[in-house]
Amino acid sequence: MGVDVSVLDFLLKFRGKIKGRTLQLGRQNLYVGTDANHQQRPRAEAVFRRYDPVTPLEVLGKPLGYTEDLFRYLGADSLTAMDASPFEGAEIVHDLNYPVPPELVGQFDTLFDGGTIEHVFNAPMAFENAKRMLKVGGLLLSVNAANNQLGHGFYQFGPDLMWRIFSKECGFQVELMQLVVLSDTPQPTDALDPEQTGQRIEIGPTAGPTYILVAATKTAESKAGPIAYQSDYRLAWDEAEAKGAGAQD
Repeated sequence: MGVDVSVLDFLLKFRGKIKGRTLQLGRQNLYVGTDANHQQRPRAEAVFRRYDPVTPLEVLGKPLGYTEDLFRYLGADSLTAMDASPFEGAEIVHDLNYPVPPELVGQFDTLFDGGTIEHVFNAPMAFENAKRMLKVGGLLLSVNAANNQLGHGFYQFGPDLMWRIFSKECGFQVELMQLVVLSDTPQPTDALDPEQTGQRIEIGPTAGPTYILVAATKTAESKAGPIAYQSDYRLAWDEAEAKGAGAQD
């Protein structure tokens, strides 16, 4: 888990919208070459300059360090890490396989999952925990494996699942959903909602390891359950039900 150049490109889009009390799932490492003699410095510099032409790159922190400096730069007032173990210095020790305690519900303005939920066996509970810990009006940012990373974590996630998890019915508004193939220069592409297109969007093979990037605002407290169905199946069921009702009439 951590922030590489592709994740940095994603986070920089939300500079200033990341604010207040910020929670990261897992204490995230910085894998961006900010040191002057680092071999990946040119890549990091090129991405950073898209968004900030003047600030020294070193403001983001030291490579292989943690992301506190980065999130301060992005606008967070404070940064807290949650992990299942204290081995990396997380301030909150909690296993996301289980419900978070009541005192953590609705406590954070921003939540960042930089590749943690893909490693949690009970992924539906982990997503539900993340959503519950966010305040209404808060911003959730998620980066997880989508393709060509079989074996890296327990799961790889597709756009249809993420659109359902962060649907309006679940109390969220998706601000951005993209796929990005890891490369020297990040070139993310929009991940459309199959419910809107009316058909399943099958990505197929990608050129390399691929992340799914999600930004979603919590608009309301949700009472929706954790069950989701693929949108094309729901459309087929609705059409069949409508035809059956029409035949009865």
